[in-house]
Amino acid sequence: MVYEPEGIQDIACRDEVDRQILEELRFAGEYGMLPRDIAAKLGDKRFTRFYVTARLKQMNKKLDALLSKRVAEKRGKNWALTSFMREAWDSTKEETLTNLTQAM
Repeated sequence: MVYEPEGIQDIACRDEVDRQILEELRFAGEYGMLPRDIAAKLGDKRFTRFYVTARLKQMNKKLDALLSKRVAEKRGKNWALTSFMREAWDSTKEETLTNLTQAM
């Protein structure tokens, strides 16, 4: 089943900071980024690597409770989007509509 990224973000993210974290991970690629690098790209001094890690864990917990999927995973010291999230972002609207009509 293919999910829309906006729907997943609505479930997992509580504000724009969470959405920015996911965007940074999306552009980081398959191997991800260090939490300190994500915090630096957010641009606010109050965002530390611990803050970014806590936010990612909260998003994982929310999505796991509802869909039994995870938003991000650890790859060594880096955080990276899961294959589930990458597939959701890579899917087109046409694929999503096709899958929804087939499900009905």
